Amino acid sequence: MRNKRTFWAVLGTPLVLMIIAGCLGHTGCSPRAGPPERIAIGTNFNEMVGLLFIAEAQGFYRTQGLEVAIREYQTGLAPLKDLEEGRLDLASCAEFALTGEVLAGRAGQLRCLAVIAAGEVDFLIARRDRGIKQPGDLRGKIIGVPRKTSAEFFLAGFLTLNNISLGEVTVADVRPKEMADALAGGKVDAVLVWAPVTDGIIKKLGNNAIVWPAQGGQNVYRLLVTRDEMIKKRGPVLERLLRSLAQAGGFMERQPEAGRAVIAQRLQVNIADLQSGKASINYESFLDQGLLLAMEDQARWLIRNRLTYQDRVPDFLGCIHAETLLQVDPRAMRLVLPGKEAAK
Repeated sequence: MRNKRTFWAVLGTPLVLMIIAGCLGHTGCSPRAGPPERIAIGTNFNEMVGLLFIAEAQGFYRTQGLEVAIREYQTGLAPLKDLEEGRLDLASCAEFALTGEVLAGRAGQLRCLAVIAAGEVDFLIARRDRGIKQPGDLRGKIIGVPRKTSAEFFLAGFLTLNNISLGEVTVADVRPKEMADALAGGKVDAVLVWAPVTDGIIKKLGNNAIVWPAQGGQNVYRLLVTRDEMIKKRGPVLERLLRSLAQAGGFMERQPEAGRAVIAQRLQVNIADLQSGKASINYESFLDQGLLLAMEDQARWLIRNRLTYQDRVPDFLGCIHAETLLQVDPRAMRLVLPGKEAAK
């Protein structure tokens, strides 16, 4: 009997090790040998890029053999420009920025790999002491937004939903970092911007602030964008990057409070502000039809307001690269491609 136990113990040890190694390899948790692959990602810092921060803090990039540098910009359009000019490997931006670049004819080499978050994060904040108690009171007022961003698009929608024409307000171009001072100092009567910029503005105005959700139930999509050249030359590296973000998404799902703590620390804000904030965000890497519908809606708005020389809505499917996400997680691929069905 003793010999049989010894035999199975000896035989079981390598089997267990093989099973563990196989599981680690399948989930992407095993560390990779060799020097890390360097990647530069540009983005404006906000709650919607939380997966980038979590993957960094939890070592998921290192596990995948990556050394990721996250560079901060004030808006999502700025890193997209640097990506176009080859100064970045990837950029993270709202879908509105990519929509604008496609319409401007500058996105020929740009490809969206995945959505890394979706939700409602834009809010309109107004001063009560300017006689603003309801949306209709915005008529005749000055509203600050970062021009050529999704905030400007959502402002137009917010005004329309409240039966206010764009001509009944004055729109001022105000950068996100300048908004709190501009509103508190009386240069503008209201601002529309995204979280967590909104948190600082509300805190500065205190009880004088009145806040409304600005997206009208429409999601904003946070994208991860790269170039064709990167896909062709470093495709496996991009796959490993998406695997690390999938791990970050799993971490956020299992430990949301710990995930928010990471995001708060990276944004240098109080975690209580994130937890008590009004933003509603789904942290997940995916592609779906909602993204295309949002981009088409934004394109129609840009065309209707003569903010582009284009006169028809383009096929945005051409700027989406779905194959890498399909390799990482077929279930995250909910976009209907020609000749294929979306994952169920």
